Amino acid sequence: MVDIEIEIDGNLVHGHSGESIISIADREGIDIPRFCYHKKLSVAANCRMCLVDVEGNPKPQPACSTPASAGMRVHTNNEKAKASQKAVMEFLLINHPLDCPICDQGGECELQDVAMEYGSDVSKFNEGKRIVADKGIGALIQTDMTRCIHCTRCVRFGAEVAGIVEMGATGRGEELKIEPFLSEGIQSELSGNMIDVCPVGALTSKPFRYEVRSWQMSSVESVARHDLVGSNVFTQTHKGKVKRVVARDNESVNETWISDRDRFSYEGLANDNRALTPKIKVKGEWQEASWEVALEVATSGIKNATEASFGALASKNATLEELYLLQKLTRGLGSENLDTRLDVANPSSASALETNVSLAELEAIDHALIVNSYLRLEQPMINHRIRKATLQGAKVSTVNAKAFDFNYRIANSVLSAPQNTVATLSGVLKVLLEANSQALPDYLKGVKVDQAQIDIANVLSAAENAVVVLGEQVNSNPCADQVAKLVTQIAKASNSKTLNASATGNTLAAEKVSFKPNGGLNAGQMFTANLNAFVLLDVYPTFDCVDSVAAIENLSRDDAFVVALNSFEDEAVLSFADVILPVASFYETSGTHINIDNVAQSYGASVKAAGDSKPGWKVLKVLADLLELPGFDYTDSPQVADDALSLSPNVATSEVDIIAMEVPNVATVWQYTPYASDVLTRHAQSLQQTQIGQVSEATVSEATAKILELSQGDLYKGVPVNINETVAEGCVFVHTNQARQR
Repeated sequence: MVDIEIEIDGNLVHGHSGESIISIADREGIDIPRFCYHKKLSVAANCRMCLVDVEGNPKPQPACSTPASAGMRVHTNNEKAKASQKAVMEFLLINHPLDCPICDQGGECELQDVAMEYGSDVSKFNEGKRIVADKGIGALIQTDMTRCIHCTRCVRFGAEVAGIVEMGATGRGEELKIEPFLSEGIQSELSGNMIDVCPVGALTSKPFRYEVRSWQMSSVESVARHDLVGSNVFTQTHKGKVKRVVARDNESVNETWISDRDRFSYEGLANDNRALTPKIKVKGEWQEASWEVALEVATSGIKNATEASFGALASKNATLEELYLLQKLTRGLGSENLDTRLDVANPSSASALETNVSLAELEAIDHALIVNSYLRLEQPMINHRIRKATLQGAKVSTVNAKAFDFNYRIANSVLSAPQNTVATLSGVLKVLLEANSQALPDYLKGVKVDQAQIDIANVLSAAENAVVVLGEQVNSNPCADQVAKLVTQIAKASNSKTLNASATGNTLAAEKVSFKPNGGLNAGQMFTANLNAFVLLDVYPTFDCVDSVAAIENLSRDDAFVVALNSFEDEAVLSFADVILPVASFYETSGTHINIDNVAQSYGASVKAAGDSKPGWKVLKVLADLLELPGFDYTDSPQVADDALSLSPNVATSEVDIIAMEVPNVATVWQYTPYASDVLTRHAQSLQQTQIGQVSEATVSEATAKILELSQGDLYKGVPVNINETVAEGCVFVHTNQARQR
């Protein structure tokens, strides 16, 4: 764009030809009141609050929709502009209720702020105000639509960002209402952002309703740890309790949005199921103990194990500091038995898919091939970036076991059961290599190719800036290593980039500190070996392990001593553990998260740890000291982070052969809802009450149902069966909030 110079309130400022007056003013710090305008949404120009006087125009012009031109002279606060803005304010307040004292938006309400400057203490309107009946729109958003000023920010957010048109305007004139189209209410995984964009108290946080006033809270900068993005947030606290989590602007990470999982999971902190006091098991009975006694019992049990019979397992949501200290403790004891890959069917696979695309670059792609992923729910903020690319014309193809409800159009879709994924991707690779006149490796020569594979390969070949994404569902596939290699080779053959979304949370921090065996046992092997002692860092086998029954049986052996550093009490953990050491949960500890761009984001504790629990890194440091291990002389978590970030991770490299492997005739893909993916979200009541949180069904095709002798409504591994043709034959897709069963 051509740089131009305009004058605003007598000040010469620079902008681009065609840029709106309001965006230039914002950049220059010149205040123009507004309600409908939002920097991330399209321009509606329907509130008219941003009227300004542009010399040469007989009437005031809306600053949000008026393009700047060279030499333009704008007045934002002269008599003409002020009179127009005051008139608009008067109209907006005609029907607005006078309920500021009980409105949760009070203190941070844009209407309240603007009314103080532009409103009048006398209204010429003396008729009755209109009242709008509320419709419940779900467990997360409280509606008071009588307060709505029809700015349509929520409507535009749903259509343009969330990608689901769930809210809209009905009626005309005084009967105009903003309301949901469907009786089910709002179902987007990003719906909480509607609360942020609403300039008044029409949409507020339901879990936060009537909790505390905004000016009474302290805001602490923090990072959400539920996915690979590490969205930036403000944790708002009052009297040592987290009361609300809101988005913090960071254009390079999460822009100005966060997922509902990031926004509302804090509710779990107040759950009655928190682990608050150290406990030891005496003659099969749990007894509360002091930290000194519990740590003494823990160290005694660990010392009794030999080097080869000690193992450490950690949550993938643990902080960088916790993962670093636990691996250092484990290796200090002479053991290489450590892992975070509890949900991976074949963790012995050596190779990993490289991520070589950034979040910003995802917006510029022209094609994405998504493999084994419901990206919208698994990684909502990564999916948001890809959606932005589709709005610019990018195409998306998928290879999945089930046809998912993405919030953008899918150009090519292949349903492929896990046992057929290698063959499906092999066909795509074969077409690409033949198109490039490259020699075929032996394993591709006999591969049969269908039209769907040809279509995907052709779109990839034609793309100039494509990415291949591998998702979480590959983890339950015994052939995951071969799938990862094929994705790598497809990307190479099509000159595409790759994104590994198969592991989430703080997995990249675990990679950074090499929290995986280097010659020792991985997670799967530890549960089949007779190890004498375990340390579990916030691990809950009923949800976290790919084979929960086998894991619990192994940990429950009489000769296995288990120390559990947990933030929540869990029935299964209580059944097999010998010592419970309560550790701080999300927002209660300082730490570091490494995101998909390999950016290490550190944060401090927002509140003190609940009860008598302690930050995990402190517990591990003291445990190591009591075990008389050297190198644990840390006084704060930044020291630990500095050591951890200085490490160069061990990168295992090995050749993976694409060979036929023995796989079941009918495979099961187990996919947790995003609100059952970690212990904090599982204890967040409002998230569990949403449509997404309550999903629990085992989808199976009619042909596969006959093989398994299943009928509609039967239970498959404890989950109700739904028979339809949205899932590949030879596969049962379990999407649930329930604990994993054998």
